[in-house]
Amino acid sequence: MKFNPNLIAASALALFAGMAQAAEVVTLTKESPVLANGYVFDSLEGSGTLSFSRLLVTALNLASVGMQAVPDATLQISTSTNASGAVKYVSASAAAPVTALTLSVEDSTVTVQRVVTQGGSLQTTVKNAATNGSGSLSISDLQVDLTTKTIYADIVGANGVGTLNDYALWTYDTISGPTTFELDPAAGPWGVALSASNTLSGLFLVNATDIDNIFVKALNLNNTGRSGINAVNNRTATNTAGFGSINSVIAVSSVPEPSTYALMGVGLVGLALFGRRRTAN
Repeated sequence: MKFNPNLIAASALALFAGMAQAAEVVTLTKESPVLANGYVFDSLEGSGTLSFSRLLVTALNLASVGMQAVPDATLQISTSTNASGAVKYVSASAAAPVTALTLSVEDSTVTVQRVVTQGGSLQTTVKNAATNGSGSLSISDLQVDLTTKTIYADIVGANGVGTLNDYALWTYDTISGPTTFELDPAAGPWGVALSASNTLSGLFLVNATDIDNIFVKALNLNNTGRSGINAVNNRTATNTAGFGSINSVIAVSSVPEPSTYALMGVGLVGLALFGRRRTAN
Protein backbone atom coordinates (compact mmCIF):
# COMPACT_ATOMS: atom_id res chain seq x y z
CA MET A 1 0.00 0.00 0.00
CA LYS A 2 1.41 3.38 -1.02
CA PHE A 3 0.87 6.64 0.82
CA ASN A 4 0.93 10.03 -0.81
CA PRO A 5 3.53 11.87 1.31
CA ASN A 6 2.37 15.30 0.18
CA LEU A 7 -1.24 14.53 1.10
CA ILE A 8 -0.24 13.14 4.51
CA ALA A 9 1.97 16.13 5.26
CA ALA A 10 -0.71 18.59 4.16
CA SER A 11 -3.34 16.86 6.29
CA ALA A 12 -1.10 16.80 9.37
CA LEU A 13 -0.09 20.44 8.98
CA ALA A 14 -3.71 21.47 8.44
CA LEU A 15 -4.65 19.62 11.61
CA PHE A 16 -2.08 21.36 13.78
CA ALA A 17 -2.76 24.73 12.19
CA GLY A 18 -6.45 24.26 12.91
CA MET A 19 -5.71 23.66 16.58
CA ALA A 20 -4.79 27.35 16.99
CA GLN A 21 -8.34 28.62 17.32
CA ALA A 22 -9.87 32.01 17.89
CA ALA A 23 -11.12 32.92 21.35
CA GLU A 24 -14.45 31.34 22.26
CA VAL A 25 -16.61 32.85 25.01
CA VAL A 26 -18.79 30.45 27.00
CA THR A 27 -20.75 30.54 30.27
CA LEU A 28 -20.37 27.69 32.72
CA THR A 29 -23.02 27.01 35.40
CA LYS A 30 -23.09 24.58 38.29
CA GLU A 31 -25.58 22.43 36.41
CA SER A 32 -24.21 22.56 32.87
CA PRO A 33 -20.65 21.88 31.69
CA VAL A 34 -19.50 23.68 28.54
CA LEU A 35 -17.17 22.90 25.65
CA ALA A 36 -14.75 25.52 24.33
CA ASN A 37 -11.81 25.14 21.96
CA GLY A 38 -11.38 21.45 22.65
CA TYR A 39 -11.76 21.60 26.45
CA VAL A 40 -14.70 20.59 28.61
CA PHE A 41 -15.21 22.82 31.67
CA ASP A 42 -17.33 21.62 34.59
CA SER A 43 -17.54 21.15 38.38
CA LEU A 44 -17.94 24.86 39.12
CA GLU A 45 -17.54 25.65 42.82
CA GLY A 46 -17.00 28.89 44.67
CA SER A 47 -18.38 31.82 46.58
CA GLY A 48 -18.30 35.60 46.58
CA THR A 49 -18.23 37.57 49.83
CA LEU A 50 -19.19 41.24 50.02
CA SER A 51 -17.52 42.78 53.08
CA PHE A 52 -19.10 46.04 54.16
CA SER A 53 -16.73 48.98 54.64
CA ARG A 54 -16.31 50.75 57.96
CA LEU A 55 -18.26 53.78 56.69
CA LEU A 56 -21.10 51.59 55.42
CA VAL A 57 -21.35 49.90 58.82
CA THR A 58 -21.43 53.37 60.39
CA ALA A 59 -24.25 54.42 58.04
CA LEU A 60 -26.25 51.29 58.92
CA ASN A 61 -25.84 52.01 62.61
CA LEU A 62 -26.84 55.65 62.11
CA ALA A 63 -30.23 54.62 60.69
CA SER A 64 -30.58 51.53 62.91
CA VAL A 65 -30.89 49.37 59.79
CA GLY A 66 -31.90 45.75 60.26
CA MET A 67 -30.35 43.07 58.05
CA GLN A 68 -31.25 39.58 56.92
CA ALA A 69 -29.95 37.23 54.24
CA VAL A 70 -31.48 36.81 50.79
CA PRO A 71 -31.17 33.12 49.77
CA ASP A 72 -28.77 31.55 49.04
CA ALA A 73 -26.44 33.97 50.81
CA THR A 74 -25.39 33.86 54.45
CA LEU A 75 -24.70 36.91 56.61
CA GLN A 76 -21.75 37.17 58.94
CA ILE A 77 -22.35 39.93 61.47
CA SER A 78 -20.58 40.96 64.64
CA THR A 79 -22.13 43.39 67.12
CA SER A 80 -21.36 45.20 70.34
CA THR A 81 -23.60 46.54 73.11
CA ASN A 82 -22.94 49.89 74.75
CA ALA A 83 -23.60 50.88 78.34
CA SER A 84 -27.19 51.91 77.57
CA GLY A 85 -27.94 48.53 76.00
CA ALA A 86 -27.93 49.69 72.37
CA VAL A 87 -26.67 47.05 69.93
CA LYS A 88 -24.43 48.26 67.11
CA TYR A 89 -22.81 46.53 64.15
CA VAL A 90 -19.05 46.13 64.32
CA SER A 91 -18.64 44.33 60.98
CA ALA A 92 -20.87 42.74 58.38
CA SER A 93 -20.49 40.64 55.23
CA ALA A 94 -22.67 38.58 52.92
CA ALA A 95 -21.33 35.37 51.34
CA ALA A 96 -23.13 34.01 48.28
CA PRO A 97 -22.42 30.91 46.15
CA VAL A 98 -21.01 31.35 42.64
CA THR A 99 -23.58 30.05 40.14
CA ALA A 100 -22.10 31.00 36.77
CA LEU A 101 -18.77 31.86 35.22
CA THR A 102 -18.14 33.38 31.80
CA LEU A 103 -14.83 32.31 30.27
CA SER A 104 -12.91 33.34 27.18
CA VAL A 105 -10.90 30.38 25.88
CA GLU A 106 -8.20 30.90 23.26
CA ASP A 107 -6.11 27.79 22.59
CA SER A 108 -4.98 26.85 26.13
CA THR A 109 -5.43 30.34 27.63
CA VAL A 110 -8.51 30.86 29.79
CA THR A 111 -9.62 34.31 30.96
CA VAL A 112 -12.44 34.88 33.45
CA GLN A 113 -14.78 37.62 32.20
CA ARG A 114 -17.79 37.46 34.51
CA VAL A 115 -18.66 35.94 37.89
CA VAL A 116 -22.29 35.52 38.99
CA THR A 117 -23.47 34.84 42.54
CA GLN A 118 -26.87 34.03 44.01
CA GLY A 119 -28.27 35.74 47.09
CA GLY A 120 -27.49 38.90 49.00
CA SER A 121 -28.84 40.96 51.87
CA LEU A 122 -32.07 42.74 52.77
CA GLN A 123 -31.88 46.02 54.71
CA THR A 124 -34.95 47.28 56.59
CA THR A 125 -35.71 50.45 58.51
CA VAL A 126 -38.33 51.78 60.92
CA LYS A 127 -39.00 55.37 61.88
CA ASN A 128 -36.21 56.86 63.97
CA ALA A 129 -33.96 59.92 64.14
CA ALA A 130 -32.37 59.09 60.75
CA THR A 131 -35.49 57.99 58.84
CA ASN A 132 -38.89 59.33 57.89
CA GLY A 133 -40.54 55.94 58.37
CA SER A 134 -40.25 52.32 57.33
CA GLY A 135 -38.35 51.13 54.29
CA SER A 136 -36.52 48.19 52.75
CA LEU A 137 -33.82 47.56 50.19
CA SER A 138 -32.68 44.19 48.84
CA ILE A 139 -29.40 43.89 46.91
CA SER A 140 -28.74 40.41 45.56
CA ASP A 141 -27.48 38.20 42.72
CA LEU A 142 -24.33 40.16 42.00
CA GLN A 143 -22.72 39.87 38.56
CA VAL A 144 -19.13 41.05 38.38
CA ASP A 145 -18.07 42.03 34.85
CA LEU A 146 -14.28 41.98 34.81
CA THR A 147 -14.10 43.45 31.30
CA THR A 148 -15.85 46.70 32.26
CA LYS A 149 -15.10 46.69 36.03
CA THR A 150 -18.85 46.92 36.70
CA ILE A 151 -20.89 45.11 39.36
CA TYR A 152 -24.51 44.47 38.47
CA ALA A 153 -27.20 43.54 40.99
CA ASP A 154 -30.88 42.72 41.32
CA ILE A 155 -32.46 45.45 43.42
CA VAL A 156 -35.85 45.48 45.11
CA GLY A 157 -36.72 48.65 46.98
CA ALA A 158 -39.71 49.98 48.88
CA ASN A 159 -41.29 53.42 48.59
CA GLY A 160 -41.56 53.38 44.81
CA VAL A 161 -38.09 52.10 43.92
CA GLY A 162 -39.51 48.80 42.65
CA THR A 163 -37.50 46.03 40.99
CA LEU A 164 -34.33 46.68 39.00
CA ASN A 165 -32.80 43.57 37.43
CA ASP A 166 -29.14 43.39 36.36
CA TYR A 167 -28.70 46.98 37.44
CA ALA A 168 -25.23 48.55 37.05
CA LEU A 169 -24.74 49.47 40.71
CA TRP A 170 -21.02 49.68 41.50
CA THR A 171 -17.66 49.96 39.86
CA TYR A 172 -14.48 48.75 41.53
CA ASP A 173 -11.06 50.39 41.63
CA THR A 174 -8.62 47.49 41.91
CA ILE A 175 -8.48 43.72 41.63
CA SER A 176 -5.91 41.38 43.15
CA GLY A 177 -5.39 37.77 42.16
CA PRO A 178 -5.20 36.00 38.78
CA THR A 179 -7.95 36.15 36.17
CA THR A 180 -6.07 34.42 33.32
CA PHE A 181 -4.86 30.82 33.38
CA GLU A 182 -2.83 28.53 31.14
CA LEU A 183 -4.14 25.01 30.64
CA ASP A 184 -1.73 22.15 30.13
CA PRO A 185 -2.57 20.49 26.79
CA ALA A 186 -0.59 17.44 27.91
CA ALA A 187 -2.58 17.03 31.10
CA GLY A 188 -4.22 13.89 29.73
CA PRO A 189 -7.82 12.74 30.11
CA TRP A 190 -7.75 13.45 33.84
CA GLY A 191 -7.49 17.17 33.07
CA VAL A 192 -6.51 20.06 35.30
CA ALA A 193 -8.23 22.17 37.92
CA LEU A 194 -8.40 25.95 37.78
CA SER A 195 -8.65 27.75 41.08
CA ALA A 196 -8.30 31.38 42.06
CA SER A 197 -8.98 33.86 44.80
CA ASN A 198 -9.63 37.47 43.82
CA THR A 199 -10.44 40.61 45.77
CA LEU A 200 -12.20 43.62 44.27
CA SER A 201 -11.55 46.77 46.28
CA GLY A 202 -12.98 50.27 46.21
CA LEU A 203 -16.69 49.85 45.43
CA PHE A 204 -18.34 53.12 44.43
CA LEU A 205 -21.68 53.81 42.76
CA VAL A 206 -21.79 53.92 38.97
CA ASN A 207 -24.30 56.77 39.30
CA ALA A 208 -24.08 59.09 42.32
CA THR A 209 -27.79 59.85 41.84
CA ASP A 210 -28.50 56.36 43.18
CA ILE A 211 -27.81 57.72 46.67
CA ASP A 212 -31.17 59.48 46.48
CA ASN A 213 -32.98 57.42 43.84
CA ILE A 214 -32.32 54.05 45.48
CA PHE A 215 -30.80 54.16 48.98
CA VAL A 216 -32.50 57.23 50.46
CA LYS A 217 -35.84 56.49 48.80
CA ALA A 218 -36.01 52.75 49.53
CA LEU A 219 -34.84 53.05 53.14
CA ASN A 220 -36.88 56.22 53.73
CA LEU A 221 -33.85 58.13 55.03
CA ASN A 222 -34.04 61.74 56.14
CA ASN A 223 -31.14 64.19 55.82
CA THR A 224 -29.37 62.60 58.78
CA GLY A 225 -29.60 59.14 57.26
CA ARG A 226 -28.66 60.46 53.84
CA SER A 227 -25.45 61.98 55.19
CA GLY A 228 -24.31 58.50 56.19
CA ILE A 229 -24.77 56.99 52.71
CA ASN A 230 -23.31 60.08 51.07
CA ALA A 231 -20.15 59.69 53.16
CA VAL A 232 -19.81 56.07 52.00
CA ASN A 233 -19.78 57.10 48.34
CA ASN A 234 -17.64 60.22 48.83
CA ARG A 235 -14.23 59.21 47.47
CA THR A 236 -11.45 60.91 49.46
CA ALA A 237 -7.87 60.22 50.45
CA THR A 238 -9.15 58.62 53.64
CA ASN A 239 -12.09 56.81 52.01
CA THR A 240 -10.78 54.48 49.34
CA ALA A 241 -13.03 51.56 50.31
CA GLY A 242 -16.41 53.02 49.33
CA PHE A 243 -19.08 50.42 50.02
CA GLY A 244 -16.50 47.72 50.70
CA SER A 245 -14.81 44.85 48.88
CA ILE A 246 -15.72 41.55 47.24
CA ASN A 247 -13.62 38.43 47.64
CA SER A 248 -14.35 35.57 45.27
CA VAL A 249 -12.99 32.03 45.44
CA ILE A 250 -13.64 29.81 42.43
CA ALA A 251 -12.63 26.35 41.25
CA VAL A 252 -13.29 24.72 37.86
CA SER A 253 -12.28 21.37 36.39
CA SER A 254 -11.09 21.23 32.79
CA VAL A 255 -10.45 18.17 30.61
CA PRO A 256 -9.55 17.97 26.92
CA GLU A 257 -12.50 16.83 24.82
CA PRO A 258 -12.12 13.12 23.91
CA SER A 259 -12.30 13.89 20.20
CA THR A 260 -9.29 16.17 20.60
CA TYR A 261 -7.15 13.17 21.47
CA ALA A 262 -8.47 11.30 18.45
CA LEU A 263 -7.58 14.18 16.12
CA MET A 264 -4.15 14.53 17.66
CA GLY A 265 -3.64 10.79 17.17
CA VAL A 266 -4.54 11.02 13.48
CA GLY A 267 -2.11 13.89 13.01
CA LEU A 268 0.72 12.13 14.81
CA VAL A 269 0.16 8.95 12.82
CA GLY A 270 0.19 10.99 9.62
CA LEU A 271 3.48 12.65 10.53
CA ALA A 272 4.98 9.30 11.50
CA LEU A 273 3.96 7.72 8.20
CA PHE A 274 5.32 10.70 6.31
CA GLY A 275 8.61 10.34 8.19
CA ARG A 276 8.81 6.65 7.42
CA ARG A 277 8.07 7.30 3.74
CA ARG A 278 10.86 9.87 3.52
CA THR A 279 13.27 7.46 5.22
CA ALA A 280 12.33 4.69 2.77
CA ASN A 281 13.02 6.99 -0.12
